[in-house]
Amino acid sequence: MIEPEQITVAEAKNRNKPYTNAGLPWSERIGYGLGDMSYNLVFQFVNAYLLFFYTDVGGIHPAVIATLFLVVRILDAIFDPIMGVIMDKTNTRWGKARPYLLWVSLPFALFLFLCFTSPPFGPTGNILYAYVTYILLGMSFSMQTIPVNSLTGRITNDVQERTILTTTRMVLVYIGILLSISCATPLATAFGGENQAFGFQMTALVYAIVSIILNLLSFFTVRERVVPKKSKKHGIKMTLSVLFKNKPLLILTSAFLVFSIGFNIKISTMVYYFTYNIHQKELVFLGTVLFFGAALISNLFIPAFSKKWGRKNMMIISAAISLISYVGLHFTPYTSVTLIFIWLFASGFFTTPLNTLAWGMIADCVDYAEWKAGVRADGVVISSMSFTNKLGVALAGSFSAIYLGIAGYVPNVEQTLTSLNAIKNMNALIPGVFILLSIIIICFYPLTEKRYKKMISDLEQRSNHE
Repeated sequence: MIEPEQITVAEAKNRNKPYTNAGLPWSERIGYGLGDMSYNLVFQFVNAYLLFFYTDVGGIHPAVIATLFLVVRILDAIFDPIMGVIMDKTNTRWGKARPYLLWVSLPFALFLFLCFTSPPFGPTGNILYAYVTYILLGMSFSMQTIPVNSLTGRITNDVQERTILTTTRMVLVYIGILLSISCATPLATAFGGENQAFGFQMTALVYAIVSIILNLLSFFTVRERVVPKKSKKHGIKMTLSVLFKNKPLLILTSAFLVFSIGFNIKISTMVYYFTYNIHQKELVFLGTVLFFGAALISNLFIPAFSKKWGRKNMMIISAAISLISYVGLHFTPYTSVTLIFIWLFASGFFTTPLNTLAWGMIADCVDYAEWKAGVRADGVVISSMSFTNKLGVALAGSFSAIYLGIAGYVPNVEQTLTSLNAIKNMNALIPGVFILLSIIIICFYPLTEKRYKKMISDLEQRSNHE
């Protein structure tokens, strides 16, 4: 039996105070990151390889997969805010968000394993099986990521500490992504050899077990300290209204959606690029290591530069520089592997701050809703970001599948020039265009560091007068 933590009177009095001096203990920063590392270990594995698994292993037509991805995201659009409301109404001895790290760890892992299991049900049966298992995995994604992301604002309300917390988390996230994507192909080959179905199934099992361990470690190390004052209960209509009247949230999620589409188009087609364009599938491992290794290194610089320039400015500057790498990759011959790797490293390094800082800034949007409308709905606000992320992945997957189909892609054969150009475009120019649009949108984000501090000061004054 898991016993509740013992909280002293001093701790209780200081629950709502930010960690401005000593900061959070590193064990908690790392523990928080492990929860998101678990999610991304699974999520990015699915993002990078499920399309390939369905087309080249399952033999499902790209058009069918495109429809599947969109249907699942429509259902997510319904379930994500519901999960947000459920979390906001959750009250346990561990808090509102933290217990889901414990409760969801097993189903999250189970549905991953089932998604990469290829049953002998025939063409129609396998398509139905894909629908059921992917829908269940999508629901478990919501039950995992919404609580994890809401923990940022529940652990601390200090801006700089949130940046450090989010950066630490993202370092672990990119380690997870790096290991997840780069090790998938070698593991599948080691387990299955020429039998890709069994190889990917066993790889999914390994990732499932690791995700359970990471979730449990995160559960036992994090604490919810920021406990909002008790206020009158708001109806679902009022709670959901914070999504549509929250200007910073609408701008942030719009920018992130556009970024996510471009980023995930590249990630989901990188295996095709190395397999068919470069004709060296074994380089998927090294390419992934360089791309996400660069992202990992980039995260180490984010706290210092975001403190100096401001989070919004750093997002814009770094993303703008990254555009050079996408254009460069487009015009690089397939035989210039070294230069291709340089562009991959550059794109991973300079694109990363946009992603990392967006996840940290979502907690500011929760505070903005409380300041503007008097409604604090962590779960609902966080669910909008979770949905945006998954919608971006779905639209990227659907776009990639449709584009491959239009270009005449046929798995496991020599590709036509049209098909090769489509794959190249999805790794270079198309992601670059989406990132450019994201830069334009984020320019309108209104919450500067100065304005945010004023907002928190106002909230504290209101609390003291009530």
